[in-house]
Amino acid sequence: MQRRARADLSDVARAAGVSRSTASRALRGEGRVSAETVARVARVAADLGYVRDLRAAELRETAATTLGLLVRGAERSFYGEVAAQVQAAADARDIDLLIVNGGDDHDGQFRAVQALLGHRVAGMMIASGRMSLAAAEHAATFVPTVLIGMPSSHPEIDSVAIDPMLETQLAASVARAGHRRVAVTTSDRPESTTLHLRTARFRDELIARGADPVLVPGVGEDGQEFVTALRRAVDGGATAVMAGDDPTAVQVLELLDAWGMNCPGQISVTGFDGVGVYASPLFGLTTVRQPVEQLAAAAMRVMVARLGGRVSAVSHDVLPGELLIGRTLGKPAGHGD
Repeated sequence: MQRRARADLSDVARAAGVSRSTASRALRGEGRVSAETVARVARVAADLGYVRDLRAAELRETAATTLGLLVRGAERSFYGEVAAQVQAAADARDIDLLIVNGGDDHDGQFRAVQALLGHRVAGMMIASGRMSLAAAEHAATFVPTVLIGMPSSHPEIDSVAIDPMLETQLAASVARAGHRRVAVTTSDRPESTTLHLRTARFRDELIARGADPVLVPGVGEDGQEFVTALRRAVDGGATAVMAGDDPTAVQVLELLDAWGMNCPGQISVTGFDGVGVYASPLFGLTTVRQPVEQLAAAAMRVMVARLGGRVSAVSHDVLPGELLIGRTLGKPAGHGD
């Protein structure tokens, strides 16, 4: 493919027969330029393939117009949906958004933070259940920072997250169905903050209701470790598996099917996040739907207010989600109605 040379503002001005400053004002929609000139400059810019240099523009302007979003991995269903919804919220406010993947470790996240800061973003939003606190605090020393989907009580970093009572309600639903030995997926990695908190709430509620939780480690680190631990829990009498997110729940369902085990007839399975296909009644997964659109909108409101100097106290917003009881949760085999 033959690539086009990029036209700059001087090329547009010369072709439109106006000064560079007039072309700049016309393309930014500022006053003091006739409608006829605006239309001509816009037409010439389109013909030449002109793209505004945002970095140069921000260096000239007194207030940056670009925000950054760091996600753990846009290929993951929840974070991909977060990215889409934050982009929509930014578009609605005519705000430019730069999105980067931070990955699972501190080094990758720190590099992502540095990259966004290097692009002179005015503020940063972070969506990662494995967020490095040090990387988030580094971002917050330079620009307003908001955590999305990660419960936080940090005294200097804003956050928006789902009400943790949904995790308790999901565990209560499993116990009410009659399950007394329940496998709960978890991670050995200390940075898996969100999953650790979720696992703890599942475990505490199950114990409070007379059930025996069995931890299944290895999620996201070593596939064979997870498979071995899950099989041990199932062979040990677990009649339900509570996964920390929907993709893990699907992995569990695939393993059960490979082992010739029926869900929910022999083993019940629950997930968490409820985005995209995972929330579909046709899929039938018992899960919790995170209010991703509302989380994104709330994060954007906090960020805009922070940039506008309209808030001073740190904000930790908690939003309601929805418990979805699907076909994958049933009573244990032999349990009476």
